[in-house]
Amino acid sequence: MRETIRIWAEDIETFYLEVISEQRPGYRASLLRGILFLLSKVFLLIAVKTRRLLYNWRILRDSTLGVQVIAIGNLTFGGTGKTPVVEKFARELQDQGRTVAILSRGYRSKPPPLRKRLMDKLLFREDSTPPRVVSDGKSLLLDSETAGDEPYMLASNLRDVVVLVDKDRVKSGRYAIEKFGCDTLLLDDGFQYWKLRGRRQDIVLVDCQQPFGNEHLQPRGSLREPPSHLARANTIFITKSDGKTEELRRRIAQYNSTAGIIECIHHPPLF
Repeated sequence: MRETIRIWAEDIETFYLEVISEQRPGYRASLLRGILFLLSKVFLLIAVKTRRLLYNWRILRDSTLGVQVIAIGNLTFGGTGKTPVVEKFARELQDQGRTVAILSRGYRSKPPPLRKRLMDKLLFREDSTPPRVVSDGKSLLLDSETAGDEPYMLASNLRDVVVLVDKDRVKSGRYAIEKFGCDTLLLDDGFQYWKLRGRRQDIVLVDCQQPFGNEHLQPRGSLREPPSHLARANTIFITKSDGKTEELRRRIAQYNSTAGIIECIHHPPLF
């Protein structure tokens, strides 16, 4: 049964990717692209613009924890090389004498029991469950199924760095400070996480090969935010660079002319 569900989910994902990349021909696919385009406009209005306004107007409150916060993320879904950059930042900061915690949402981690999640929502209770400690800076404490693939990989490669998983990264950040004495919080995939502010630096990764996906927001495309939102970034990493980035740099400068730009080349490790 589980194998059947997995195959079914993979088939749907393949069909969806073929539709949004316009590799799937036919009337049905064209109609679906039109529906997805309209939904992407709704997403832009509600999930991006309205949410941002609510934070700006202080209707939705952000929090400050009194430590350095570095959010590393991107504008698109998919692999931009974010995990190696998070790992590099953690190593460098730790080497400089900082006490670092990586805060991850843990997209594919094992969630709390359904009954507890439903009761918390029905009773408007704040989730008091402590964040999952993938690593306490000394030992690897969880497996990849419980922690999620990326947090587990980071914790495996960074044995002296605290790695926590929780949807509420204000809660996990506070836990990292109080429990482990951390003075630097790295938000893994945190560019869209506006709830935690303070002394914050925003690092955005842009894939040289597909900088802005198919230029459409989800669900019509792979963009989480419009490219113009690069204006919030303090530093922009061009990942998977082939050295021919003049045109991409010019486009980035249209949105943000002050951010530092760093180019990254990805290659397998040499043993």
